[in-house]
Amino acid sequence: MNHKNIQSLLPLLTSVRVNSYKLRKSNILVWLVCGLTVLSSCKREEPSELEISPSLVPEFFANASNTAPEIVLIANSSSRVSEPQDLDFHPHRPNELWIINKETASTGGSTVMLTDVGSPNQKFDYRKDGNAWHFMSLPSAIAFSENGNWATTANVLDANHNGGTFTGPTLWSSDLNIYAKNHGPGTNGSHLDMLHASPYSMGIAALFHNIFFVFDGYHGDIVKYNFAADHGPGMHYHGDGKVHRYTEVKVKRDPEVPSHMILDANTEWLYIVDGGNKRILRMNIRSGEKAGNLPLINEELDEYWEMKGVNWEEVVPSSFGLKRPCGIAINKNRLFVSDYETGEIICFNTQTKSEISRINTGQKGIMGIVLNTDNTLYFTNALTSQILKVNPKN
Repeated sequence: MNHKNIQSLLPLLTSVRVNSYKLRKSNILVWLVCGLTVLSSCKREEPSELEISPSLVPEFFANASNTAPEIVLIANSSSRVSEPQDLDFHPHRPNELWIINKETASTGGSTVMLTDVGSPNQKFDYRKDGNAWHFMSLPSAIAFSENGNWATTANVLDANHNGGTFTGPTLWSSDLNIYAKNHGPGTNGSHLDMLHASPYSMGIAALFHNIFFVFDGYHGDIVKYNFAADHGPGMHYHGDGKVHRYTEVKVKRDPEVPSHMILDANTEWLYIVDGGNKRILRMNIRSGEKAGNLPLINEELDEYWEMKGVNWEEVVPSSFGLKRPCGIAINKNRLFVSDYETGEIICFNTQTKSEISRINTGQKGIMGIVLNTDNTLYFTNALTSQILKVNPKN
């Protein structure tokens, strides 16, 4: 490629951004020439102030000087947000944010759906299932799957509230003509499915379709739930459910603060906030194999297996000093963890397992965090009943 050809590409090349920062034309030209020639005298210019620092976290900072971001209020109790535990974006309806409210064990939690989130046209939709006292009792986490269904976990021992252990994750539809609607005589709320092998479940992450990973606070391990074909709104068949328990991945529940999880689909690592042990783990979801059948509890299932030989490791050890870790999100090799006690969001490098940077949001009580498609961080504050976002400043 001659110099003229390189020059003809500059209008296109100069529109390229790396982590949202433009490269200088002169640098692009020099880099191209260096890569396409063998001229020993070819040297890169000294870095300009617009180039990317290896420590830059664009979700926090808009420039290399690391100017503190603005924390922007998105919604509060006026939109019926109440002790929000977690939040997630709908996978197919842009800028539609769903929030899970804690409320009470006896009446059940609720949801708030924000449309056009963060814009002047933002609206809210509050809903509570008719049988939330069972299917959404003290909800701790929410996760959307790619098919538009979503699931929640319940921080209770028994969703029937009579001293048993009959609780676990619940599957829901995001079809607004189904969720929180009455589906007629003989139906039980609007849920699509529920399986009952994980009391005190504190976190959830979607794999695909109707398959989710759950933080089981009662048994102290990670469980994969496959709802298979849902039983339909308000019905009750669970016999096709598949439950695989990873007993080697030991976790401990913080009774008051959820332990959220996130799946990195690119690497197939499941990242886990182990709140009771104040650390962050990851588990390779393609590792492990059936070690045997487990005794059924609470209901008939198609499979109830113990899984062993799983590949898992610490990413952030207890010795790092997290106080009460809760929320988790990931973007490429940047892992974000919120700390309920300090109000900080800390960014770790998943390859080196070291801290890159952190911000103090000034929001003690921070719980769930999530990234929108534009990589903007949103989070809940359970103490103030607020939804906020991190707005990097120039």
